[in-house]
Amino acid sequence: MQTVEKLRNPKYYSLLEEVGRLTNIPVLLNTSFNLKDETITMTPKQAIDRYLSSDIDFLVINNFLIKKYEVKR
Repeated sequence: MQTVEKLRNPKYYSLLEEVGRLTNIPVLLNTSFNLKDETITMTPKQAIDRYLSSDIDFLVINNFLIKKYEVKR
C-alpha cells in the first residue's frame, strides 16, 4: 500500500480526492503499466497505444485524463 501526502504530491492527492468524490472509493491503481509479455511502458505514446489495446477504463498522464470513446450503433 502507498500513502499520498497532500504537501508532497498535491496533484496526485487532488486526483485521489476527486476519484473518492465521484466513486466513494478514494483508491487508484498505480502500476508500472506493463501488459502481458511487454516491457515497462516508457513513453506517453506507448502508454496510449497500450491503453487503447487493453481493458483499462482510464489513463492519466500528467494533467490529462483519457477515457475511451464508445461508439454505439
